[in-house]
Formats: sequence, structure tokens, C-alpha cells
Amino acid sequence: MKAKNVVQSAAVDPRSAAVRRTIYLLKVHILNISPMIYRRFIIDGNTNITELHHLIQIMMGWENQHLHVFHIWGVNYGIAYEGGTYYRDDPSEILIEDLGLRARDKFSYVYDFGDYWKHEIRIEKVENARPGYRHPICTAGRRACPPEDVGGPYAYQDALISQFSWIQKTLSNVFDSIENGEVPDLDLDSAPWWYLKHHSEVFDKKKMNQALGKLYQKRVMVNSGEPWAVTMLILMFKDSTFCINKIYCLI
Repeated sequence: MKAKNVVQSAAVDPRSAAVRRTIYLLKVHILNISPMIYRRFIIDGNTNITELHHLIQIMMGWENQHLHVFHIWGVNYGIAYEGGTYYRDDPSEILIEDLGLRARDKFSYVYDFGDYWKHEIRIEKVENARPGYRHPICTAGRRACPPEDVGGPYAYQDALISQFSWIQKTLSNVFDSIENGEVPDLDLDSAPWWYLKHHSEVFDKKKMNQALGKLYQKRVMVNSGEPWAVTMLILMFKDSTFCINKIYCLI
């Protein structure tokens, strides 16, 4: 079942940064894939389950097209969609710091109940907020996120072998055609759409943190003589690039 292809992140009043006391260093990786696809990142304890879901989507490189669920201390959490799974708790009201998580604790996050991408999230450190901390940042990572709807972990690893074989065969045909003075006949329509654009071993931490910086740069704004305006960021995914639009909601 498909979820809405939109990620919304509520703005945070920058004045609240002064009361933040705890940050969490997390490592998330996809199970049953080798070599490991992982991200390390830092969040503060005021992060709620809804925000964590969106952060994992961004950090890993998913497109938020499917349903998801967290499993923490025997309880399932997630964002409920019409026609999808029901959760008893409002994920926007469950804060990470209220879950009693300590260093070395683990919990799971499943994305796409069809392909079943199960992620393990490990708490590596819990410490006092660092000077200058303003928003979540990615500290390390390895390998690219799998394409959506590729079939799951095992299917993805088989698909990478097929991708490599197809590229090798295509290049061989191109070189043979050139040697024979012929124009290469490339049958690109027969290949999966992602064969030419997916680079499985590439992860760009700098690009990731630039996207996070843009996502969190807009905050609550007060204009004299006007109502409070809360800036909401709508993060839309298109071909693995980030397009950020802003809308204003009066409260």
C-alpha cells in the first residue's frame, strides 16, 4: 500500500534550542544486505517519532512512497494513513528522550511492507548537547540506498549482479561496434530504469548535510502587525534530489 509521497517537517522555534539537554548518536542500517548500507547521525532528545521517520527517509535516501512501522520496547509506532495501519499513539507526541533509550539499545524500523526493508537502529551514545548543535546532522555513511520497489534485500543484491552484467555486456557491444566501424545499437529500453543512474557504492555525506541544513533553516517567524506564521517545509523527492517548498500556515 502506498503512502503519500510527501514529507512534512514542522518548524521548531530556535529559542527552544536553549533548553535542549541531550543528544543521541544513532546508527541505522538495512538488515540482510552485505556490504552494509548504513548512516550515522545525531538528533536531540526532543525529536519525536514522526520526525525520526522523516529523518531516516532522508538519511537513507528513501522516497516515502510506502507505509512504515517502528518497533520499540514491544510497541509499534508509526504515522497512520487512511486505509493503512492504525497506531494507538500519536507519533508526533512521542519524544525520543521519553522512551528510556540508553547507549547500545536497539529498535527496528520497517519500510515498505511488501519489499520489507527492515532497519536496525542502534543507540551508540547519549550525551549532553554539543556547543553549536542546531539540527540533525549525518556524521558517516556507506553505500547508496536501494531503488524503490526493487523487491527487497535479497532481490536487490541479485539485481546488482544483473546490473553489473548488463553494463559489461553493453560496453562490450559498444567496443565491438566501434572496432567494426559500425554505429553501436544500444537497447536501453530493455533495461530496468535504474540501471544507468544507480551507483550502489556512492554516498555523499556533504550533499546529505546540505539538504538537512536547508530543511531546518526556516523557523518560526514573527512579523509585527501580522499573525504568527509557522513555516512548514514540504520535502518532495524527485529523482533522488531534494526540492524544498515552503508554505505559511496561520495559527
